[in-house]
This record gives sequence, C-alpha cells and structure tokens, in this order.
Amino acid sequence: MIIIWTFMPSYLVTGGSGQLGQCFHAVAKESPAINLFFTSRNEVDITRSETLANFYSKNPFDGIINCAAYTNVDQAEKEEESAFKINTEGLRNLIDFAEEKKLSIIHFSTDYVFDGNSSEPYPEEAATNPIGIYGNSKLKGEVHLSKSSCKNVTIRISWLFSPFGKNFVKTIAHLVKDKKELKVVDDQWGRPTYGIDLARTVLKLLSNDTLHTFPILHYANQGVCNWKVFADAIVNELECKTIIQGISTSAYPTLAKRPNYSILNTERIEKELGVTIPTWQESLKKCIQILKNDGSF
Repeated sequence: MIIIWTFMPSYLVTGGSGQLGQCFHAVAKESPAINLFFTSRNEVDITRSETLANFYSKNPFDGIINCAAYTNVDQAEKEEESAFKINTEGLRNLIDFAEEKKLSIIHFSTDYVFDGNSSEPYPEEAATNPIGIYGNSKLKGEVHLSKSSCKNVTIRISWLFSPFGKNFVKTIAHLVKDKKELKVVDDQWGRPTYGIDLARTVLKLLSNDTLHTFPILHYANQGVCNWKVFADAIVNELECKTIIQGISTSAYPTLAKRPNYSILNTERIEKELGVTIPTWQESLKKCIQILKNDGSF
C-alpha cells in the first residue's frame, strides 16, 4: 500500500468573532484544503503575546489571517491609545511571533490611509496621508509589517459590509423600519467591499499560492458610489418607501474627519492575480437576501 501524505496548511484567524472574521467562517467550507482556527479576543488577544503563544502550543498553525482591529473611526479620536494598541502594537506582536516561528501574515488595512484629495482611484503605491487617528493607527501597522522578515501581505479595503457585525448596510436597514426619511452624506465617494467576496478571494489566492505575490493589494467591489447612493440601493432592495435625503459632510459633523474621495484602484489584484470582482450592487442583493433569510428584516 502506498500512502500519500498531503500537507494541509493551517491559519489562525484572529478576531474570529468580528465582522470580517465571521465572513471567513461563512466561506471556510469552500476551501477544504485549508484549515482555519477561529479565535475570539478571549482566546487570542493580539495585544497580549502570551495568549498567542498559548494557543499555538496546543494548535500549531502556518500563518495568521489578522481580522482583529480597532475599527470605530469616531471613537478612535477619543481613544487614541486603544486604537494604536490594537492596530499598531497588536500587529507588531503578531509580527514578532511570526518571525520567531517562521509564519506568514495576511493583514487588512483601509482606504483611510489616504487623505481623499485625489481625483483618480488610489493604486497600491500611492502616497499615504491619513487624516484621522484610525487611519494613522492602521498605517503605522502597515509600515511595521512592510519592514518585517516574515512572509506577508497587506490588503486594503473600503466601506466593508456583510450580514455580520456592525456596518452601514445593517444600520440603514434597521433605521428604515421606523423612519420615513433619512439624511445621508452625498459628497464622500468610495467603493463598498462585501466581506464574503473578500474572504472568498483571499482563501482562493491562498489555495493557488499567489496571495503573497505583492506586498500590498487593494480589494473593493466594482462600482463607485457615495453614501446616499448606497443607502438608496439598500432601501430599494428592502422594498421600503423611506426617502433618503442627500446632505453635505459639513452638515453632518463627526468626531473624525473622513476622506471625501477614497476610491481604491483594484487593477493589480484583477489583472495580475486574475481575480474577478462582482459589483457592489450584485453583492448587496446577496447580503440582504441572507439577512432576510435569517429573519433579521
């Protein structure tokens, strides 16, 4: 009898109970050749290195998919220390561990590393200039990772939505239950990113070993919109009669300043790595159908 051993790589998914971590959980079965360990902050807290070492001693893994992050953009302006502790120092802990154990890291960053003053989509090599604490904390993490000796890739995403956690789609969907009219900003432009499409793409690129071809990748769904257009589409999919009124950013002050234009150029992942990205409208339909099926709406 000839026994053929096949190597199945294992990856630790930090922040497994967060929005993006749950997206990976939703599509994990589609990639049976990859073993994923999903951990909540109670099991692996990236700001506490010992929790990482303890988990690894019982469940060795070959790489880390870092979905742990401080993502409350406005709150970060008041909790600068917490934002940097998770988004910068936490990532540095993962880097130190990965270098020691010779592991790879897949990390997610944000369009908020850009200042929004461009008039053309941002390619990966565009100059960064964050205008808030959140963007700064994510950029510092990116820089640490770029200087590390471990195999790594940073994937920048924008306007993340999914059936999980807190996000714009779910917020609007809840509000339209009781509101006949909503005011939504119409002068900030970007590309929504469906978390399930993103997770599926990452696992596919991991499976064919092309994910680490470039140090930085941009991923967002096809199509550009502002927040009002996005909200209109959500209302239409839910078949609600709520009226969305467009307002300027200046009429809706927030603690954190946001880039007015943060459209990511995704040609690298499409042309160089052969990834086909659905439109955000297609993926919004799928997202809302899942929410309806779950009885959320």
